[in-house]
Amino acid sequence: MRRVFSAIVAAGLATGVMAGVMAGPALASSQTHHRFSSAAVVAAWHSKVRLSPGRFQVTTWFVGVFPSRRGTASEVVKEVDKCTVVSGHRRCRVVSLSAGFRKSLTAAQFSFDRRHLQAAHLDATYKLRTIIPRKPPRTSTVTIVATWTGTGKISRSGGVSNFHSGCLHFHNTFKERHRAATATGSVNGRSLGSTKDAFLSTSTDVVVEHRC
Repeated sequence: MRRVFSAIVAAGLATGVMAGVMAGPALASSQTHHRFSSAAVVAAWHSKVRLSPGRFQVTTWFVGVFPSRRGTASEVVKEVDKCTVVSGHRRCRVVSLSAGFRKSLTAAQFSFDRRHLQAAHLDATYKLRTIIPRKPPRTSTVTIVATWTGTGKISRSGGVSNFHSGCLHFHNTFKERHRAATATGSVNGRSLGSTKDAFLSTSTDVVVEHRC
């Protein structure tokens, strides 16, 4: 959300400059409020296959869902690395990278206990574009089913930031809630197992814009 606030500030500055040029001293003071709410539901599954002594392949599936007022965007990434252990150090190279994006999921495809950060569920199909070095890109379709369960306590953070420039004053109050989670998932019916590399979170920004 800090990026969003920066964009708002930049847009406000540009608008303020133009308004000042056009209206001059006649521009009356004003105050407006902007509220932004968003969330993130994320999990990553890692699997390791031994290829030969000192060599192994690591496959990582990343699933992220990002609800906001503008819709529920989602991203799926699959990365395959081949690694070699040399003198006790692991050296890896990417052999393939696949990614898919959904601009907005429906309520039937994704549900989320935003208030308690207790649970979330995803069942959606994505079109993945796969890139393999020295080969043409290819596309495939995958169905991801994942379930998150919140664990432990909800942690909270927040703060206040201010920005001044001439007759412009931006006051930003932000609050964030975060909870660790476990997640189970599958790809096209094939289980990914369970992972603790997962979390549920929400954030809220309230921006007060004052023009003199």
